[in-house]
Amino acid sequence: MELASIASCLPNEIHSFSQLMLDYYLNGRLSSNEFMRWFHMPNSEYLQYSKCIVTALDPNYDPTAFVPGVMDGANVGG
Repeated sequence: MELASIASCLPNEIHSFSQLMLDYYLNGRLSSNEFMRWFHMPNSEYLQYSKCIVTALDPNYDPTAFVPGVMDGANVGG
């Protein structure tokens, strides 16, 4: 997977945990669903970036199918 193809999807600075998850994803160590689950963990605002990244790198994956839960920083049920 190529970093240049997702450059426009990345924030100016990436949290170290998110960078680790991105590295794992780019190296094939995480599936798209696992990446969607973990990339935004330190910062729920990163969910938009993860959707952009997955859309660019895995056109067969539907990021709208990923529904974050309470542990993901989503406001579930309220």
